[in-house]
Amino acid sequence: MNSPKKLIRIAVSAALAASMLLPNAFALYPAKVKADALYLREAPEGNIIATLPQDTVLAVVNNSNSWFKVVVNGREGYVSGEYLTGTLTSDFNLGTGHIVCDTTVNLREQPNTSSSVLASLSNSTAVSVTGVYQGWYKVSCNGKNGYVHPDYITFAAVQTPAPAENKAPVTPDSNVVSYTGTSEARAEVLEYAAQFLGTPYVYGGSSPSGFDCSGFTSYVFNNTVGSIPRVAQSQFNATTHVSREELLPGDLVFFGSSASSISHVGIYVGDDTFIHSPHTGDVVKYESLSGNYASRFQGGGRVIFD
Repeated sequence: MNSPKKLIRIAVSAALAASMLLPNAFALYPAKVKADALYLREAPEGNIIATLPQDTVLAVVNNSNSWFKVVVNGREGYVSGEYLTGTLTSDFNLGTGHIVCDTTVNLREQPNTSSSVLASLSNSTAVSVTGVYQGWYKVSCNGKNGYVHPDYITFAAVQTPAPAENKAPVTPDSNVVSYTGTSEARAEVLEYAAQFLGTPYVYGGSSPSGFDCSGFTSYVFNNTVGSIPRVAQSQFNATTHVSREELLPGDLVFFGSSASSISHVGIYVGDDTFIHSPHTGDVVKYESLSGNYASRFQGGGRVIFD
């Protein structure tokens, strides 16, 4: 027979487990990314506007179907709900929101309409959103910290990237990779490459059953924007070289002992990160450009011009 203390522990564990499930009882609640990386889109199945790394915490605004409307880093977008999991985190930076109301809205001491009013906020007032608690946004404004109901806060509308601007990736306040200025061609390459995450490394491989490094990059490009050579050195020789500071998502990144001895290649995804098929015993995955490969980096190679 279980002791009372053991039964209590079981009950507490069950309660915690239940709190981590999706969907949540509140219309607005925190969640985090459980995949290696998750695309944030401007609409369900729409254009990619950012890649959210694993464990990124965000606010779920609507989960009425498989595509969840979310807020992360001051922007609204959509993600596939199957790649989110619950989190007990309630304090996290959501960026800047703006009050939307006919006259004023109350900043309250606690997340309920019976709580004391700390201030009255007028339409278009900018507030720093610092978390989600019991279905309300936790905000800071003019030195006062309190809560505002989500019906009265909006975030800047997501804008479709303008290819002609050709801007470098922008990382605002958190670990979200933003693809500002990324063309549809670059987004297509990144999305196509991501579907092979977890594919095993196979020496000489150039198919979804297994890739080596250049087999992976050539397969991705050949099936999206155009043909590139099969071998890493040939890919390096055939591309327009760019520095690390000039890298854009969708550029190739090359590694080796010298420019004439390229031994590895991957695809840059932004935020100092690339996707590649590393070596025997490993799988296609994301890797930091500042990690173990930094000392062997020989430059970037541009295939897409926009």
